[in-house]
Amino acid sequence: MNKAKYYTLIAWIALSMFFLTQAMIGGFIAFTGGDITPFEKVNLSTLIIIAAGAILLVEALMNFMDRSGEDEETQQPDHVPVKPQLNFKSILMYIVLVVVILVSGLALRSILPVFRISPWVNLILAAVGFIGLKPIFLRKKRS
Repeated sequence: MNKAKYYTLIAWIALSMFFLTQAMIGGFIAFTGGDITPFEKVNLSTLIIIAAGAILLVEALMNFMDRSGEDEETQQPDHVPVKPQLNFKSILMYIVLVVVILVSGLALRSILPVFRISPWVNLILAAVGFIGLKPIFLRKKRS
């Protein structure tokens, strides 16, 4: 899977989960008779923060889990396990990127539009997101 498709998949799933969460919380509050007004407002900057933050989080996790040369080490009979080392430079880089995404998203909050989406529409958006995963992203390659 190429990088663009990979990043789109991550953002797609994160936004689908966001809409599902909004639908569940808004539906529960509507069912209990509460005010759902805060759960009907979705700022475009929030969606950007969620998508970019999810991509960054998955990339950070994948880089921390990546252990180059592990296959070569397991083939050697006298292999001694080495304690994994944390790369503090990459951790700091990801923290700085998260702060940049949050600050830029919050700065754009007053500029970008706010959408009113009812819990039922959030549920439909989440369903379309999850149903759309299979035909768009999870197709098997033809040989």
